[in-house]
Amino acid sequence: MQNTSSLKLNRDFGRLYKKGKSYAGAYVVVYILKNNRRDKRIGLTVGKTFGKAVRRNRIKRLMRESYRMMEPELPDGFDFVFVARNRADGQSLDRIRRDMGYALKTVLET
Repeated sequence: MQNTSSLKLNRDFGRLYKKGKSYAGAYVVVYILKNNRRDKRIGLTVGKTFGKAVRRNRIKRLMRESYRMMEPELPDGFDFVFVARNRADGQSLDRIRRDMGYALKTVLET
């Protein structure tokens, strides 16, 4: 992820949840908001109801890899937050990637 940094502060996540555009896919919810920077920033969220840390980290790895594959096609100057839904458990990388791609395409068009 060359042009991407991580969202780490709670206020950044809160700003995206309140002011950002969102789309709920089958496995992932995407929030997007324009930032005043030149780079992209990404945040990944998986709730505790998802299961133990091993399961949560696996989904984060799948979402991060899916984002890495789509990164060159995404515009600069945006913050992205991806929230895993419980249905994502046990899904393949290809399904997560397709769902994230569709959600991003939908939210960027609006």
